[in-house]
Amino acid sequence: MAPFVLSCEREEPDSRTLAEKLNDLPGVTAVYVDPVYGHPEQLRLEIRQPLDHTSSGGPTFIQEAHLFHSGEDLPMVFGPAGYGTSEASGQELGRMMASNMLMVTHRFFLDAEPDPMEWEYLNVKQAAADHHRIVELLKEIYGGPWVSSGASKSGQTSLFHRRFYPDDVDATVAYVAPIVFGTSDDRFIPFMEAVGSADCREAQNNYERLLLEQRDFLIPRFVNWFADHGYSFSLDPEEAFEYAILEYHFAFWQFHRVPCESIPGEGATADELFDHLAEVLWMSLFSDEHLYFYAPYHYQALTENGYPSYVTAHISDLLEVVSDPGAEFFLPFEVNTTYDPSVMLDIDQWLRTEGDNIIYIYGEYDPWTAAMFEPGEGTNALRIVQPGEDHGVRIEDLDEQGRVIDSLEAWLGVDIVN
Repeated sequence: MAPFVLSCEREEPDSRTLAEKLNDLPGVTAVYVDPVYGHPEQLRLEIRQPLDHTSSGGPTFIQEAHLFHSGEDLPMVFGPAGYGTSEASGQELGRMMASNMLMVTHRFFLDAEPDPMEWEYLNVKQAAADHHRIVELLKEIYGGPWVSSGASKSGQTSLFHRRFYPDDVDATVAYVAPIVFGTSDDRFIPFMEAVGSADCREAQNNYERLLLEQRDFLIPRFVNWFADHGYSFSLDPEEAFEYAILEYHFAFWQFHRVPCESIPGEGATADELFDHLAEVLWMSLFSDEHLYFYAPYHYQALTENGYPSYVTAHISDLLEVVSDPGAEFFLPFEVNTTYDPSVMLDIDQWLRTEGDNIIYIYGEYDPWTAAMFEPGEGTNALRIVQPGEDHGVRIEDLDEQGRVIDSLEAWLGVDIVN
């Protein structure tokens, strides 16, 4: 038998810079940028992804991500965005935990666009596989606890990632993330008919009727707004104006920035009527630039993610162009959008039965709360609906902030200093 030999060799410390470690990962290119939020280092990543994760050797595309580095042994706040990202993208949890952050652009959005755009590969499973691959790569460097987080569609994306790769992260915080069923989810109608006060809803309904009754005076103002603000506008003005009115009350409550008392009523001038509309709506969403930027969102809404019903009963007699409103209006090109109801039903079922270590946060006034998720009794998930808040609600706004922090500390094994 050979003698036992005690080796005195020691593993050499890794002397590579963070950028060198990242660039040594397969398919990753990393460059330093100036830190935005005070992290010691910040890098922009370009990650080569397969267009189809189920097939090897096929087309690939570059997916941009942004890494905010505090320390390799510290927690990672992972933000699989539902839209685009930038060097200024961030997460509330990153500040609260003084941790690392990783923000990832969603496939098919700007800075993650395949060429050509083969739309059938923009789906929940392929996006989740993107995020799984990125987590696996970055865990070669970051060995601390991981928590995913996102708001709105980004919150949805974090939940979808958990559904297919539940062990990638230790916990998830999903802000204002709806689970929407169908391309015209009727749950939004009773919500919109009950949100806020009866007086405010009546003022909104009357205002929308005034807009339609004075359409001949208002549509020129509507069209001119885009050129005045540096946007191009190619939609049919009559149809777009009616959609703007259909969007008004949803936008009013989603980010209720103006008081109900400011809603113009009888006797208001055309300028007063239009100025209020422009103040409440994100008017730029009707521009050519934003229609193309958000095309992936509307494609996903029509194929898997779902879309709300529009409330039309109070103005149906005044609508001259729009008869069956839906997300199709916002797609600026022809593409097949066959809806698959099984996707959200599967995710909903999985979250109810296996969605552990997840926190769902909603705002009372936010219309998306009409489709808020209700955790199942068999999971340890936590849901909080904050009175008086809207689509912008965050942990710092919660009356039950302590429950969120206590849960995260238990799940992640770290202390959180708010």
